[in-house]
Amino acid sequence: MNRMDRRPAKVLVVEDHPDLLQFLELVLTRHGWDVITSSSAREALDKLKYTSPRLILLDMWMPGMDGFELARFLKRCPHYRDIPILAVTGLAGFDSRELCLEAGCDDYIAKPFTLADLRDRITRLLSRGGPGTEPAHRNEDEICKGIKKS
Repeated sequence: MNRMDRRPAKVLVVEDHPDLLQFLELVLTRHGWDVITSSSAREALDKLKYTSPRLILLDMWMPGMDGFELARFLKRCPHYRDIPILAVTGLAGFDSRELCLEAGCDDYIAKPFTLADLRDRITRLLSRGGPGTEPAHRNEDEICKGIKKS
């Protein structure tokens, strides 16, 4: 195993509730992941210009650009489409799960969730491999077209 293989996987957490965002950062960091936080979809897009997460935890219901719109955008964009997205939402039920998957999310977890279930889903998505080796400094306007500017 080389030195780069031992670095913790970067996880971008996009959540508009500050207390939950802080809690997820603490929990995921304690589990050994390198956590990047964002309180909005727009902020997440800005951070994606400079970092290459291996996974995105995405709140689906946020003001402004919601998680559904962000997931659809990321999956249409060649530089981001291979990053697994775990939808995190307060909506439960088959329809909610299907909406998240149709938007491009790779998995779904409903709030409230257990920490064990969250950890297991993250571990499973990260085990697929994926991005994290590309140069980080990018301009999404040059890479991907079609997202509305607010």
